[in-house]
Amino acid sequence: MKDRYLTVSEVAELLKVSYDTALNFVKDKVEYVTVGRQYRVLESKLNEVLYPSKSVKKKLKQRPVYQIVERR
Repeated sequence: MKDRYLTVSEVAELLKVSYDTALNFVKDKVEYVTVGRQYRVLESKLNEVLYPSKSVKKKLKQRPVYQIVERR
């Protein structure tokens, strides 16, 4: 399957968010290229950000939501 470049408008449509939200998401989270003044994102790079593999995820230590403090 051939990987293709998506425009920010296409990303916004896929994610069902506004153009501005998609543009901020692309700039902050995804590797992109510029073509003139337009941003383009490889579909595979977008999928890596949206669906990271389990081996890449950092396992956070579970902390209790609250602590019980005994007072005497």
